[in-house]
Amino acid sequence: MITAGSTRWQLFGALQILTQRCMRDRGLSYLVTSAGPQPSAGATTAESIGSRSAPGYGISTALYRMNNGPTAQDRYVRSLSAADQARYTAALDGPAEQVAALTLPSGASGSYATGGCVARARARLYGTVRAALEDTLVPQDVDQLLERYLATAPSYRTALGRWQRCMADAGRPAKTPAALIHGLQAEAVKGASAARLAHEQRAAAAADQRCDAESRLRRTGVTQRDAFLRHQPAQTRARLEGVWQHRRQALTQAAALLGQDAESPLG
Repeated sequence: MITAGSTRWQLFGALQILTQRCMRDRGLSYLVTSAGPQPSAGATTAESIGSRSAPGYGISTALYRMNNGPTAQDRYVRSLSAADQARYTAALDGPAEQVAALTLPSGASGSYATGGCVARARARLYGTVRAALEDTLVPQDVDQLLERYLATAPSYRTALGRWQRCMADAGRPAKTPAALIHGLQAEAVKGASAARLAHEQRAAAAADQRCDAESRLRRTGVTQRDAFLRHQPAQTRARLEGVWQHRRQALTQAAALLGQDAESPLG
């Protein structure tokens, strides 16, 4: 079973490898940033309940290392002269004028870089740079629309209220499962020890699982999400389907790349 956390871990690692190879081809160094240990396949998420025998959310102390201070790659770039930094950034991110527009289902819009090694890595993994950006941005955008819909759905609000009361009674008050998980992630970013993080995750996830079973919150959320998607424009549904197809392609590529990288003496 591939979880959402494991999916993101694989894709991040593959993009790092491809970016490093592209920069190496241009005679430049690129220090790969680690995403930490691969998340457990049994982790509970805001959308689904995971392992009941080993409850947890797959949060590790790697979040502290990734969010406190510059990475080795950042320090390397800062060590370059101003002229070398400019050349390096141009190779990595491409010329400033090489951009394309992207409009999301909600109507929000922006632009993304189409040149440089980061863009080249994205295109190699997903087929196009646009597909790589849409893999993250389109589902996020639709999720925000879904959150607004759920806030007005009576059955979901009832289930959420039951879940909140149950969690408060268990000594783990939270507004939503996502807020509960974000709170634990914040503790990891602040530097919570591995032992404390493991204890807090087990306790919170065990309460979450019990309260979810009593309230049927996630099951109600799935039902309401399906109803929400049925009423979305055909173009939005088609874009989401395209995202899933490109993600499957990217995961196949990522699995191959990560396997090759593990076998390579160069890493």
